[in-house]
Amino acid sequence: MTWRTRAAALLREPLVHFLVAGALIFVVLSGRAPDTGERRIVVDEAVVTGLVNNYVQAFRRPPSDDELDGLIRDYVRGEVYYREALRLGLDRDDDVVKKRLRNKMLAIAGAEAEATRPSDAELQALLDKDPARYAEPPRYTLEQRYLGSDTPSLRAAAIAQLSSLKPGDAPTLPEQPIPLPGTLDGAPLIDIATQFGDDFALALEKAPTGRWTGPVASGFGLHLVKVIRRDNPPPPKLADIRQRLENDWRSAAVRKAEEDNLNALLKGYDVVIEKPR
Repeated sequence: MTWRTRAAALLREPLVHFLVAGALIFVVLSGRAPDTGERRIVVDEAVVTGLVNNYVQAFRRPPSDDELDGLIRDYVRGEVYYREALRLGLDRDDDVVKKRLRNKMLAIAGAEAEATRPSDAELQALLDKDPARYAEPPRYTLEQRYLGSDTPSLRAAAIAQLSSLKPGDAPTLPEQPIPLPGTLDGAPLIDIATQFGDDFALALEKAPTGRWTGPVASGFGLHLVKVIRRDNPPPPKLADIRQRLENDWRSAAVRKAEEDNLNALLKGYDVVIEKPR
C-alpha cells in the first residue's frame, strides 16, 4: 500500500469525517459562508513525505503503517483546530503567536543572507576594520604569592609591604598554601582566568612588568603578583580565523537584511505612537 493509498483510506475514517463535519457545523451556526478553499484539507504525497521525514529525524527509523496512520490523523486534527482557531481570531493579542510569526518573518528576511558565502576580500575588510577583535590574547609569564582571604587589614599590610619594596626585593609577607601554581610560563589569559578568576586576569592587563604589584584579588583571596613577561601574539591572518570571520560577516549580513526588510514593510504602514501623559 502506497502513502497516497493509506492517506486516502485514512480520510475515509469516521474520526476525520467527524472533525471536518464539526468544523462545517460551526461555520454554519456562526452565520458565515464556508470558504471551500480554506475548508479543504489535502493530505497529499508531499505532506505525507514531510510527516515521515520528521518522524525519521526524531526516532531514527521510518514509522510503521499504524504509526503513519496516527501521524496523518494527527495532522488532519491539527489543521482543523488551527483553521478554526484562526476563524475564531484566537491568534489575535497572543504574544506567543506573534513572537513565532515574527521569528518566521525574520527567518524569511535573512534566508538569502544566511546562504550567501562572503568573498575573501569581504572577510579581509572585516579583519582590517577591527584586528584587535580577532587577535589572540596575550600570554603571561608571572609569579604569584597567595596571602589569604580578602580582608581590609591584609590589604593594608600588602599595600604597605609593596610601597616599602626596593627594586629587586621580594615581598616578605607570609605566603599561604593554595592549590594553584606559584609560577606561570607563557599562560594564555583565558587559562589564567579559568584558574584564578576573571578579576585576577583583568588586573594583569594593567600590571607593570618586572616588579611585584597588588594586592590582586582572585576568587580565593589576595595575591601579590610579579608579571615577568607579557607576550602579544602576532596579528591574526585570514586563513587562521576564516570561520570566525565568516560567522561575524554572516551575522551582520542577516541583521542588515532583516533591518532592510522591516524598513520596506514599514513604508506600507502609518505608525501612530500615542504615549500616555
